[in-house]
Amino acid sequence: MPHELYLLRHGETEWNREGRIQGSQDSPLTARGREQATAQADILAREVPQMWQLARYCSPLRRARDTARIALDGLVPVIDRRLREVDFGAWEGLTPAERGARDPQLVAGCAGDLDLCRSAPGGEGLIGLETRLRGFLADLRAPSIIVSHKIVLMVLRGVLTDRPAMEWDRIDVPQGVVFRIGNGRETVLH
Repeated sequence: MPHELYLLRHGETEWNREGRIQGSQDSPLTARGREQATAQADILAREVPQMWQLARYCSPLRRARDTARIALDGLVPVIDRRLREVDFGAWEGLTPAERGARDPQLVAGCAGDLDLCRSAPGGEGLIGLETRLRGFLADLRAPSIIVSHKIVLMVLRGVLTDRPAMEWDRIDVPQGVVFRIGNGRETVLH
């Protein structure tokens, strides 16, 4: 990727706090989530003082749009459906205990978030997600700011930094920070 990218995860939501899988569903930002988006706005103001010159993209899900509204300081992003979170099928809205009660054998085989993505009954799966994100990246033509979701950012960061797919599950995606990626190198901005 020849362009510098700034990646933001949406702020904390009610379901994040409860440990529920959101996927293609939505829940509102918490007060902490709005504070995290404000922290991202401060980071972008410091690191990208001419932010208005960069392309801006956002997932269509409300939690990402609400974060973008705060973090981008009123600049309007292009809504791109390819940036929506992976669909977790029947597991959306469930806590870990509820998933375990519903599908104990499937859940027992899941060591991390990407295993959940691969195993979710009726879900999109990791291959489908990676395919749509590679399509999105192929269409980028300029330095950009992208507001999206945890699993999406794990895959994007893995692809952009040329990490083997087996290492993507170890990619940490905290809220309230900005990930800058350029020339295959990543910096976490606080």
